[in-house]
Amino acid sequence: MQYRLNTPTMVLALGDNHQQAVTVPADKVIHVIGPAQDDRFVEVAVDDQHFLMFESDLAARGKPIGKSLSEVREQRSLKRVASGG
Repeated sequence: MQYRLNTPTMVLALGDNHQQAVTVPADKVIHVIGPAQDDRFVEVAVDDQHFLMFESDLAARGKPIGKSLSEVREQRSLKRVASGG
């Protein structure tokens, strides 16, 4: 699943047990990896780096280039069912 950002967007970079806010510029292509453990976020990749992004930011600031955000939500639901949650 891919999205192209229409405005700069803050994401969380993960590494060494702490988080750092990073701005992803407009027109960047975001590759959605899947749902994060926290329901507010999705895991994304930008230029081969992994980040957490608010699902609401992706919906408001990204234009789908493939699968839709609803498919990410469906994947999250399937993941919950598989894990017994």
